[in-house]
Amino acid sequence: GPSRARRDARAMRAVRASPSLARLTRSTRRRDATKTRRASWRMSDGGSNDDDDARDDRRDARARESARRERRRASASDEGEASYDGFGEAPRGRLAREGAEDARRRGRGSEREARYDRAAARRERGVAPTIAEGLVGEIVYGTNPVLEALRQNRRALFALYVQTGEGGAANGGKGAGAESEILRLAEARAVTVKRASKHDLNMACDNKPHQGVLLDAEALEIPTLEDLPKWDGRGEPPVWLALDEIVDPQNLGAALRSAHFLGVDGVVCCAKNSAPFNATVSKASAGAMEAQVVHQTGVMHRFLAKARDEGWDVVGAAADARAEDVSDFSVRAPTILVMGNEGSGLRTNVRRACNRLIEIPRSASSAAGVDSLNVSVAAGILIHRLVAARRSRA
Repeated sequence: GPSRARRDARAMRAVRASPSLARLTRSTRRRDATKTRRASWRMSDGGSNDDDDARDDRRDARARESARRERRRASASDEGEASYDGFGEAPRGRLAREGAEDARRRGRGSEREARYDRAAARRERGVAPTIAEGLVGEIVYGTNPVLEALRQNRRALFALYVQTGEGGAANGGKGAGAESEILRLAEARAVTVKRASKHDLNMACDNKPHQGVLLDAEALEIPTLEDLPKWDGRGEPPVWLALDEIVDPQNLGAALRSAHFLGVDGVVCCAKNSAPFNATVSKASAGAMEAQVVHQTGVMHRFLAKARDEGWDVVGAAADARAEDVSDFSVRAPTILVMGNEGSGLRTNVRRACNRLIEIPRSASSAAGVDSLNVSVAAGILIHRLVAARRSRA
């Protein structure tokens, strides 16, 4: 009746007056219009068929990739170590099953927490351990380091490993002459000689250049030095090298090589915050670490200050306004050359302990960014100059 018509009219006026309801109405109209346009596009120019074909191609590609993944998983699970693509539970292969069984026998936790113990599995199968597993001490690798370690006899020697097969010195490869001397010294020192493949030697020394020989030896003892030896004033004054916190083993080895080759009387290093005297340093020094007796000191600046008070010239290498040109430097007394850290140079207390500073002048044509030398290179230049200066004095 008329009353119902009036109620509907009032309701419509209320809808038009409400902002939120008005926005909802406009949004609905736009959505309906968009659907209409999409429908009209599908009905024209065959757009629907092209879209359906693309969807079908993508669906088929996903199905093929899933099938390939399942085949790979099944093959790996049956024949060897299982591959895991990151989805679902990790599959288990032959090695995983062996690891779980090994952990179960040893009571090492649940199957899910088990980790495959390859060394234990090899022992149970009667397979010989790898070189790394059979080491008694630490390794020394490379022709010159091994040769010098045998010559100097400063270490306890446990075993010598020599490469066999193609490229090995035993078969006329490079370094055959040096290996003959190594074998002779090993026999004289009653060192057990074992043959090993190149692969085994590579694994033992982490793919470092072993040159076909590897020595199992006791760690080299580095004696502590508190006082420098007294000079009686006869002959050439001694020249020592002090290395203050050299942390790169390659730099340390190269500096030791230069010091030994040029004839310094001794080398002293920091007991802390320095590169360890290991196989890398021995290899970088070409065996000089085995031949040159290197000392260590606990507090470098105190050691240097004491040497200065006892009449030594403590000469620090630094690019400083007070530094003397190395070309004009003369050796008048027992001298100790101090080389600082690769990045920061001489520490403040070490610099204060020096009574003289020297530098290597740079070329005027050198690039602005090349403002220093590598510490081992600088040490070689300065040692050469100091040794030459003391000879001219004598």
